Amino acid sequence: MNRRSIRFRLTAWYSVLVLLMLTAFCGAVYIGLGRYLTATLSDQLARQAVQIDHTWLEQINESGPEYVVNEIDEHLSPEITDHFIRVTTGDGSVLYQSRLPRDQSFDPSSIGPAITAGSAGYREEHSDGKALLIYSLPVSVPRSGTFLIEVGAPYDHIESTLHGLALVFAIILPLALVLALAVGYLLMKRALQPVDQLARAAESITSRNLGERLPIPGTGDEIERLSATLNGMIARLEASFRQMNQFTADASHDLRTPLTVLRGELEVALRRNEINPAGREVIGSVLEETEKLSKTVESLMVLSRLDSGEMQPDRTRFDLAKLCLETVEQMGLLAEDKGLEIQCSSSENIEVAADLLRIRQILINLVDNAIKYTPEGGKIGVRVFRNNGCAIIEVADTGHGIPAEALPLIFNRFYRVDKARSRETGGSGLGLAIAKSICELHGGHISVESSVGTGSRFRVEIPLELS
Repeated sequence: MNRRSIRFRLTAWYSVLVLLMLTAFCGAVYIGLGRYLTATLSDQLARQAVQIDHTWLEQINESGPEYVVNEIDEHLSPEITDHFIRVTTGDGSVLYQSRLPRDQSFDPSSIGPAITAGSAGYREEHSDGKALLIYSLPVSVPRSGTFLIEVGAPYDHIESTLHGLALVFAIILPLALVLALAVGYLLMKRALQPVDQLARAAESITSRNLGERLPIPGTGDEIERLSATLNGMIARLEASFRQMNQFTADASHDLRTPLTVLRGELEVALRRNEINPAGREVIGSVLEETEKLSKTVESLMVLSRLDSGEMQPDRTRFDLAKLCLETVEQMGLLAEDKGLEIQCSSSENIEVAADLLRIRQILINLVDNAIKYTPEGGKIGVRVFRNNGCAIIEVADTGHGIPAEALPLIFNRFYRVDKARSRETGGSGLGLAIAKSICELHGGHISVESSVGTGSRFRVEIPLELS
């Protein structure tokens, strides 16, 4: 999962929020239950102290102290209930003190006397490492004096209950977090599904199909507004591309005629005998530059027709391997003039449904570039083969190579790696752009691998069948 994606970040924030809420809830439940159990225990101790007072101590004059002791043992049973009960007279003597509880969790004899100021209250005592909550209730009985009733109980059952609750929370919280992550991811995936659909639709729109538009969901939310905004942007881009293509086509068309006339006039002038050698040299140089400019204008017209969709491939079935072999043979003279070795290899006949003239134009551009930029004594290899339903043409050379920083740019129009060398060889920087456009017109792809000093390898992929 991409940690920088909106889906991941929203899921993470959602999970953190859920975790914080659950932690706060569990903490509140834990603290609230602890206070509730402590309050319940306090209330229970207070009621037992009042019961001892109202039920037995108030009748001590008639029933006697022994009766009070027996009634407390019989009805409250502190040894069985693990409670602490002590009744002390006003002179400090103990009327009643509970014995060691059955679970022996504390020693009643080790609990010190209460320090009271004549009013009831709670205190915490420790015995054998156990914490006890003790309620002290001073009472006064007519004709019998004052008494101090102390009723206590350990925190064991409260602590065990809270420990069990903490254990349950420790199990539930991780499970809840995992569930929150899964639910959050699914919710974010569903919420961002329209964005994914927009992204896929936008990826399919190129300069060749700017007339297409993104789907607009009728939800009235931000996604609908984003779709409408992007469609507006695509419409403006379409208008801009149409204007640029129209300008390129008009400019190329308007330049074509005067360049043709100028070239013809220069050729006529060059044939006249009265022109001296210096003048012939100037005219020849101008004629050469005019021919280069004419080729550039022709290339611009081809690109303009490709961009506008005016040029559609005239698909026929032909043997691509045979076409490559014939083209390499025809261009072999140029290679020989530079002292280069050029070969074409193919293991089988490879039939494709494509525009023969345009595929040949790609091949000529690639081989011509290889010849131009390979030094004397170098080698050029053209290979044709099948791979995954595509016909592959590879043109490799042992030339100067292309710098790594220039590789992403070489298919751009008018881009030249070495402008000085391109001037010498007559390149305009449009050949590879035309090759790329023709490949895309056929549903294919062109790529390059190169390193400085070792040469370049161009790879053209053309589908064998119509898509």
